[in-house]
Amino acid sequence: MAEPLAPDRCDAERLLFLPQPDGADRSWRLNFDGFQLSPERAEGRRKRARGLHDCCLGVLGPEDNVAEYYQQQVEMLEGFNEMDALAERGFVPGMSKEEREKLANSETFAIRISNVANMFLFAAKVYASIRSGSLAIIASTLDSLLDLLSGFILWFTAFSMQTPNPYRYPIGKRRMQPLGILVFASVMATLGLQIILESVRQLLSDLALYTIRTWSMTVLENVNSLVGRAAAPEFLQKLTYLCWNHHKAIKNIDTVRAYTFGSHYFVEVDIVLPANMPLQESHDIGESLQEKLELLPEIERAFVHLDYEYSHKPEHAQAHS
Repeated sequence: MAEPLAPDRCDAERLLFLPQPDGADRSWRLNFDGFQLSPERAEGRRKRARGLHDCCLGVLGPEDNVAEYYQQQVEMLEGFNEMDALAERGFVPGMSKEEREKLANSETFAIRISNVANMFLFAAKVYASIRSGSLAIIASTLDSLLDLLSGFILWFTAFSMQTPNPYRYPIGKRRMQPLGILVFASVMATLGLQIILESVRQLLSDLALYTIRTWSMTVLENVNSLVGRAAAPEFLQKLTYLCWNHHKAIKNIDTVRAYTFGSHYFVEVDIVLPANMPLQESHDIGESLQEKLELLPEIERAFVHLDYEYSHKPEHAQAHS
């Protein structure tokens, strides 16, 4: 008989998913196979939902409400299928590593071409502004300058995220991206206010109002991502489904919480295991669930709390203002 792995085994030898023997009883797992729609029926219901919405011009009637309900159910089942694939195969379906690298290289090349073109365009507009003194051309020149500024911010945030420093930034630099967007959005909003002060006539044009509204909404979106806004109920459903199907020994799920922390989510899960379960076994169940959750691209970090009952008060009280 093979000897068990030593407690101090290295990370490469640790299993992400707890092995189960062939023919093991899987009746304890949630199963939605009986509710699955064929691809043809699912696509047909999506088209009917879009068609009804377009015909009603956004006004929800009884038929539109039914179509929207079925659309939500189809999307929920697709999300559960994604969680089943993660549980069975150990990876999230999508592009391969080579495809992601190829796409990243293409995006980098496109950004460089765009920056070079913006530099030539900016130089030409500076010359035209000096020669003409036109306020419209000056405003267009400032717009080109901001295009260059946005390119620099994107390059700087991408460079910062690709150069980790685990001693100064132990959880990574992924929040550099929303912070960079927040800075650029603030500059754009300031420019909009300057346009208001310089020319009321241009304020009444669709250029100015659209710019202010768009970048103000961008500011609000990124503020919400930094203050810890809760994830959508549909995403929490997927997480709950994944947690329940993780292991047969899980008796209850006390808490499933996800909230924004930058551009990704932090997830907190409380699961209930038998009180007499050995520490080693319960630890392996919790740790493998944590690693499985962190495989999802939307999640930055996951925290799994193990308990033997669920009648107590929540572990963390909300902070008072």
